[in-house]
Amino acid sequence: MTHQQPASTPPGNPILRAIGSFFRFVITLIFVLVVGALVGAGIYYGVPWAYHSVVQPIQQNTARVTALEQRMEQEQARLQDENLTLQERIAVLETEMTTLREQSAVQTQEIEESAEQIQQLEPRITQVEQDLAAQQQAVEAFYTELHDAVTDAGARSDQIVEQTKDFKGRLASLQAAQDLLRVRILLIEGDTRSARDTIALAWGHLEQAMTLMPEQAETLLELQRRVVRLNQLIEERSFRVLPELESLWADTIDLILPAILPPAEVLAPATPVEGTPTPTPRP
Repeated sequence: MTHQQPASTPPGNPILRAIGSFFRFVITLIFVLVVGALVGAGIYYGVPWAYHSVVQPIQQNTARVTALEQRMEQEQARLQDENLTLQERIAVLETEMTTLREQSAVQTQEIEESAEQIQQLEPRITQVEQDLAAQQQAVEAFYTELHDAVTDAGARSDQIVEQTKDFKGRLASLQAAQDLLRVRILLIEGDTRSARDTIALAWGHLEQAMTLMPEQAETLLELQRRVVRLNQLIEERSFRVLPELESLWADTIDLILPAILPPAEVLAPATPVEGTPTPTPRP
């Protein structure tokens, strides 16, 4: 048995091997440079893109989430405050409703009591209505009689009118006399201002009497002049106020009832009451 040895390869050209090695090196270097350029470009363009596309949205979302959380906390706080306020308002309304219910119960009771009182008053109201009807009939009968009397007295109408005017004139003079009495009382009380106002009323009543009693015009005009003089004396605080007032009152009464009521006995000179101011003469 024999052993065959492998055939040996012929040795190559060293220049070709060097050129091949150079080209392989160049190709490898170019490949490395291209890969490095691609990696650098990826890093240069990829990092900003990743930042803007991934990191920045995450940061924005984080800020928005934080803002939303803060807003939710504020809303929760506001809702809690509103809830407390609403609960307080509800408590106040419940108190007011309770008060209104109590007031309503009281008013209902008062209304029921009023209804009972009205029912009790109904018989009295009926009686009053009957009394008013009877009075109305009496008044109608009175007016009928009065109409008949006025019709029967038609022939004496002029005389009645004159008598009525004279009566009204004497009544106005009597009112003037009453005003003078009131003036005296006010002077005794020391109320000078009210006394002067009452004197003005007396003057007006005398003016009314003058219109109704023209035959006594001169006498009434003289009384009006004396009333004006009396007002001046009161303003001057003269000691002649009371004598003049008594004389004026007496003359007014004489004009009304000359022979019935003696003025001197009715309006006697007044004695000062202790502690009551009286007019004093001016210095």
